[in-house]
Amino acid sequence: MRTLVVAGDYPWPEDRGPRMRLAMVLGALRRCGEVELCSVISQFRTDFDPPDEALGLAKVTRVGFDNRPASGAGLLATLGRPSMPLEMPWQDRSTVQRALARAMTGRYDLVWFFGPRPWVLAGEPVFAPTILDLDDLEDQKVVARLSVPLPAPSGWARRVRRLGSTAVAHGEIRRWGRLYRRAAGRVSCIAVCSDLDAERAARVGLANVTVVPNGYRPVRRPVGRTVVGSPPTVLFQGLLSYPPNIEAARRLAEEVGPALRALVPDAQIRLVGDHRPELMEVHDPPRVTVVGRVPDITEELARADLVVVPLRYGSGTRVKILEAFAHRIPVASTTLGAEGLGAADGVHLLIGDTTDELAGACARLLREPGLRQSVVSEASLLFSDRFATGVLEARIAELAQSVAAAT
Repeated sequence: MRTLVVAGDYPWPEDRGPRMRLAMVLGALRRCGEVELCSVISQFRTDFDPPDEALGLAKVTRVGFDNRPASGAGLLATLGRPSMPLEMPWQDRSTVQRALARAMTGRYDLVWFFGPRPWVLAGEPVFAPTILDLDDLEDQKVVARLSVPLPAPSGWARRVRRLGSTAVAHGEIRRWGRLYRRAAGRVSCIAVCSDLDAERAARVGLANVTVVPNGYRPVRRPVGRTVVGSPPTVLFQGLLSYPPNIEAARRLAEEVGPALRALVPDAQIRLVGDHRPELMEVHDPPRVTVVGRVPDITEELARADLVVVPLRYGSGTRVKILEAFAHRIPVASTTLGAEGLGAADGVHLLIGDTTDELAGACARLLREPGLRQSVVSEASLLFSDRFATGVLEARIAELAQSVAAAT
């Protein structure tokens, strides 16, 4: 079986959730036969490691495109296409299509598109049985962002801007829904990462949906520790230039952190990952340290007494939680941060949505040894049963073979 993966990301290094998912998919597809990877990514990116030779991919190609938001005539062209989201950089399609045509080698039994962007940039093709892996549901990110309470704007100009941005957001929800429905009518199968996202996809009219959960590689030597360090360390890790993570990091530093220190006075917060310069506004060591990108996240996990996920909007499932589960580190999260994993509050982690609730959850996990031990034990079992990559790769391989054979 020959498979072509056209991905909106590049999997090496495996330093963030989408890259880990892509690497997992590639590993699963290699179980079925020969696999070629064509990564369709921003021409401005440089964060690449060499391919993992252990995977044994037949070919690896990178295609760069201009991912800057449309403006001028390009924006007008997008506005004239009601089924094209404004955030979709589709104008560079001809460049991508020519490069993809050069990269392809013969006939494929299956094509796996990793994300809607490469599918659109490739011209929405159907030249073999096709799986479109959505990973995140972009419309649900917008829905969740609109639900985040904001202070009332002062002045008529700000009120007008707020009304305008809300109208644009609702328009984006409709545009993403139309794009997904068009895709569902053309591809063999759409993959999402949780039962919850499958239900959401069904509500917008997608019928051919299957669940491919996110996963994480099993850990031989978990770095989580039983005894809380002095001072206690709280970790939030991820791509901190990603808007939901930026908002979460600011909330943790500016709201949850002070409430937590009222309960655990010496608690320290570490924000780890690539970030925008403006995030340095919350850098206030030792209370809040903006660490930036690190070569090995394991070192930060080893010094963490707690992983916190204070997300208030987003979609998909958080690999950072699976990472903590695998390393036996307690987790406190918002409901949205933990959604789609089947993790129960008080069993596998603690949930808190308001500032005081989340700070209280963090404090309990730092001060109650019995609770810490209980949640990490149950979380470790959940991870091993449902989210270890070996378990998921077998399911993905079975899905790929069934789709290839059914068409």
